[in-house]
Amino acid sequence: MLNFVAAASDISIGEALGNMVVGLGVVFAALLFLCGIISLFKFIAKWDKSSAKAPAKAPVKAAAPAVKAAPKKEEGIDGAVLAVILAAVAEKCGPNARVTSIQKSN
Repeated sequence: MLNFVAAASDISIGEALGNMVVGLGVVFAALLFLCGIISLFKFIAKWDKSSAKAPAKAPVKAAAPAVKAAPKKEEGIDGAVLAVILAAVAEKCGPNARVTSIQKSN
């Protein structure tokens, strides 16, 4: 049978604590280094925007939003069910989703 306790007694508690402190120090130093690199990204973004400036163009008038036609209501589909279906589509696909027809399947 192996005796693991005897192997652990070869290292003093001071040496074990020293190894732990060095290991934690290395980990936190690496994390601080990564935080510094990430914080420099905002300067890279500003530099990229300033170097890629295009000449100013005249403002373009926005087109009036088109009126959306209501979807065709099939016979047998309740208005509340239709509203729930349209709300689910709008939630999943965004407010600009367009439903043209809803058909009841058997």
